Amino acid sequence: MRRRGIVWAIVVLVGMGVAGCGVLRDAPPTVTPIYITATPVPVIVPVVATETPSPSPVLAATSAALLPTRAPERTATLPLPQIITPTPTFTPTTTDTPVTPGPVYYPPVGGVAEGGGAIVVGGMGGLTTGCATLPGGAIGAIYQSDPSIAAAIGCPLASAPTSVASAYQPFQNGVMIWVAAPGQSLIYALYGNGTYQRFNDTFRDGVDPSSGGAVPPPGLVEPVRGFGKVWRENPAARDTLGWALTGESGGTAEFLAFERGEMVRVPQAGQTYILITGAPGTWSARAG
Repeated sequence: MRRRGIVWAIVVLVGMGVAGCGVLRDAPPTVTPIYITATPVPVIVPVVATETPSPSPVLAATSAALLPTRAPERTATLPLPQIITPTPTFTPTTTDTPVTPGPVYYPPVGGVAEGGGAIVVGGMGGLTTGCATLPGGAIGAIYQSDPSIAAAIGCPLASAPTSVASAYQPFQNGVMIWVAAPGQSLIYALYGNGTYQRFNDTFRDGVDPSSGGAVPPPGLVEPVRGFGKVWRENPAARDTLGWALTGESGGTAEFLAFERGEMVRVPQAGQTYILITGAPGTWSARAG
């Protein structure tokens, strides 16, 4: 320690000597120290959210005495079924009985002619009309024998019937007739209820199929060619006529046009058909 004090004394003396050498100089400017204080960087402490666990619910035991008592189930009592006595809602009505074609007489066609030549019915001496001519032959005999036919069909458009090729086929409920009438071929579908339809014969060999391939019930026949085409393409005619009873039969018929219809004598059927134009047309037949 003594040695360290001697060293400090020497340093003080040397310093004073140096300071004395500068007595004559200007005093140095006073330097004001600038202290720079570092701004401390804030320490960011992350905040971590922690979930506070909720207390687990504790179910308290409930005394069985406090629980609701279930009411006893009721058994439903079903009412006895009521016996319902059915009441008829309609009274059945009779339907037309199909007419089987054949050499039978049909009721004469009634009605009075409207317009055209006046028809005057004579007494026992015969029929006197306002027509220019009266037909002859079998058709003329039927025409003149019943005044109601003349009144319904009118006057003939020719003086005599024309012989034409024909075909005839009976059906379950009617007949079909084909005639090569002057200037056109016609097919008549005559229904058992006394009405008929007339169709143009459009069948062509090699173009139209001869048969539709329908399979009829035992003992019945599918119509073919011109009859078959009309039968297949016209459901109303097919459903009304039904199936054919036999195949068609050809022959030569007599055809005569009148003011309000036609008369066709078909020898293979043994009938003369009186066809009255109308909506619908009506027909009747006479043997011969």
